[in-house]
Amino acid sequence: MLTITDIESIRIQLTPGSYGGGLAVYPPGSTFGPRTMRDFEFVWIIAGDVVWESDGVEHAAPAGSLLLARPGMRDAFRWDPLQQTRHGFFHFSIDPGDAAIPPMAEWPLVRRLPERDIIRPLFHHIDWLLSARVPGWEALSEHAMRQALLAFITGAMSVSGDPEQALHPLIEQVVSHVQERWAAGRLEQVSLDELAAAAGVSRAHLARVFRAHLGSTPVEALRILRLDRAATLLVRTNLAVGAIADRTGFENAFHFSRAFRRQYGHSPRAFRAHMLAGANMPTIPLVRVRQLSARMWQKV
Repeated sequence: MLTITDIESIRIQLTPGSYGGGLAVYPPGSTFGPRTMRDFEFVWIIAGDVVWESDGVEHAAPAGSLLLARPGMRDAFRWDPLQQTRHGFFHFSIDPGDAAIPPMAEWPLVRRLPERDIIRPLFHHIDWLLSARVPGWEALSEHAMRQALLAFITGAMSVSGDPEQALHPLIEQVVSHVQERWAAGRLEQVSLDELAAAAGVSRAHLARVFRAHLGSTPVEALRILRLDRAATLLVRTNLAVGAIADRTGFENAFHFSRAFRRQYGHSPRAFRAHMLAGANMPTIPLVRVRQLSARMWQKV
């Protein structure tokens, strides 16, 4: 049985940069890997039926599954062939100290999350900490991830739960509209006129609401989301640059490369090579847009 001393001696450190955690969306039939893990990774399947292969063994991972990959593991993913797959992920390292925790070989690889669980709220909290960077955020995120890890290992995951805090009602209306526009899998550009009409307010009023709550204009927020999704696809899929440009709503590969370079300082191909060489994915500007990102991909 774990004691208070055991729990307090376990140290968790999230992998630096936005590649350490986030939300990923894959088109039907996509694959990822194989890869050799350098650290631990929680993979939370939000939507889609996934097959996860770890060290040659296949595991069914439908929506609601939580996977734990670990250092040295060779793994790969086959995403849902019929619909988009959405998953959250966090990379981290563990120093168990003197804790009498079960041997890693006995840890589960896959668990199904109960309807009300402690892990998903902890993941939302960690994502907020990574974005907000409030005083003490590193220690707070370590404590939250430690609790999530121990809940996963022991199976003690159930809680009563509280509903997630909603965005501003006008932003929610914009999110619903854009989700419908992007439901087919291509993240098309959406004009401010269209967004304002969907929200039933003027362009100026909608822009003020977005600036007050997310720190950006509506069009800028969607542009960042499209480029952030492109960065994720570059790092976590084998899709060609032209295919990624099309999926993220750019006119052609040239326009995509130019916008991507302005955002990340590298061409898409150079960025992919840089990340595959082990670099940490940079944090996107206007990190408060992450709150919008978390809601945007709930149905897309």
